[in-house]
Amino acid sequence: MKVADIMTRSVITLTPHDTILVASKKMKEHNIGFIPITDEVNKVVGVVTDRDIVIRGLALGKDVTERLENIMTTDVITINPDAELGTAAHLMSDHQVRRLVVTDGNGKLEGVLSLGDLSTQKESDTMAGVALSHISEISTDRESNPHHGTKVWEFPL
Repeated sequence: MKVADIMTRSVITLTPHDTILVASKKMKEHNIGFIPITDEVNKVVGVVTDRDIVIRGLALGKDVTERLENIMTTDVITINPDAELGTAAHLMSDHQVRRLVVTDGNGKLEGVLSLGDLSTQKESDTMAGVALSHISEISTDRESNPHHGTKVWEFPL
């Protein structure tokens, strides 16, 4: 089975010039936590998650008028719609992501494939479980968390 067979095609998008406030309202309105960021020709230039808004935006004191280009993730993990579901599960597992942006050969948005999409398919349910177990593993890379080992009362505010 191919990614195109189960991906979500109707995807809410924003532009790099939209703001944290606009993204937050879209997320609330559509009950989502992930929005691809596209340019004027629908090429994917980033993604914004609810976590990006909190960690890279609000927690750093940025205002809700801050542009998404300043907080979005630009290293987007993408997949072609003709790829096999097993390939998608491996990508999710290897990169510890729950969603893949589906793009054509020119980087234009075609859809989104989520871990939930994989788990609804009988033949890929096991792959989704394996991917989830790898995604959910606690990172052993202490350098990725500068506050690892900090006691709650010592945490910088």
